[in-house]
Amino acid sequence: MSAQPYPDSYYLATAEGLEDHPRLTESVDCEACVIGGGYTGLSAALHLAERGYDTVLLEAERIAWGASGRNGGQVGSGQRQGQEALETMLGPAAARQLWDLAEEAKATVRERIARHKIACDYKPGILYAAFKRGEVAELHDSAARLARDYGYGDDVPLTKAEVAEQLGTEIYHGGVLDRGGGHLHPLNYALGL
Repeated sequence: MSAQPYPDSYYLATAEGLEDHPRLTESVDCEACVIGGGYTGLSAALHLAERGYDTVLLEAERIAWGASGRNGGQVGSGQRQGQEALETMLGPAAARQLWDLAEEAKATVRERIARHKIACDYKPGILYAAFKRGEVAELHDSAARLARDYGYGDDVPLTKAEVAEQLGTEIYHGGVLDRGGGHLHPLNYALGL
């Protein structure tokens, strides 16, 4: 059985460093075997190898063949749920641990890009634009809460005019620019790892 080709995408068309890797056909001795060539597996294998472990990575398809090579490339702050929701579900201490974990993850991504000179077009900042007028207050309140309760000053509330200046359209009512987040080419980041 041969590995599936990458699905056609912008990321594939602009990928740097695509290469075929040999199929495992014999026994291999190693100290650590990582299964899966997505972000988690690649990162784990890299961490282990950097610490001196003889590491083998196994992938059934191709490096970053799945979601890691096809996602939107956002390097966002926090978790999929907002901090207020996490505090309600898990309590303030656990919500804080999840926030800190996400901040560490963003720092790790930026550090790996810099240290390994990964050409993945990392651009700092994510703009959250409010399509509905009522969403503006929610976004601005969340930014204020993160600054007050988590010491996170990278969320900048924006007016309708400021969002229009950024995007060239007036369909949004305002928003927040998260200067601590960013965007990258997901396939090139994985290939760089």
